[in-house]
Amino acid sequence: MRRDCWGNPTVVYFYFHFASRNEQSPVNMLGSLLRQLVSGQAKIPEAMVQGYLKEKMSIGDRGLQVSGILKMCQAIAFMRHIFICADALDECVPENRMVVLQSLGQTPQGSPNTRIFMIGRQHVRSEM
Repeated sequence: MRRDCWGNPTVVYFYFHFASRNEQSPVNMLGSLLRQLVSGQAKIPEAMVQGYLKEKMSIGDRGLQVSGILKMCQAIAFMRHIFICADALDECVPENRMVVLQSLGQTPQGSPNTRIFMIGRQHVRSEM
C-alpha cells in the first residue's frame, strides 16, 4: 500500500468577517495563522523564540510586523506539511488585502510543503 506523501498535515484557517473588517489587519491575520501553527508544536523552536525577541526589541516593543511573522510562519512551515485557508478575502479592506495576498504569496517560496487556499467573491478573483 502506498503511503500518502502528505502524512499528517497541519491546517490553519482565517476568516475575514465583514463586521470586523477594520480590525482584521495583515498583522492580525498572519499572527492568527502563526498562533495556530505554534499551538500544534510540542515545543516552540528556540530559533523562533529568539527571532520573536529580536523582532520585538528592534521595533520598540510594538509587537511583530508582517515581515517578522512571515519569517516565523515560513520557519515552521518548512518543517511540516501545511494547508492555509484564507476565507472571505472579499471582506478584507482592499489596502490590507493586497498586503495579505503578497504575504501569502511569499509563504510557499520559503516552504515548498505549504498549500494555500483563498476563498472570496468573484470581484476579488483578479487580485488573487
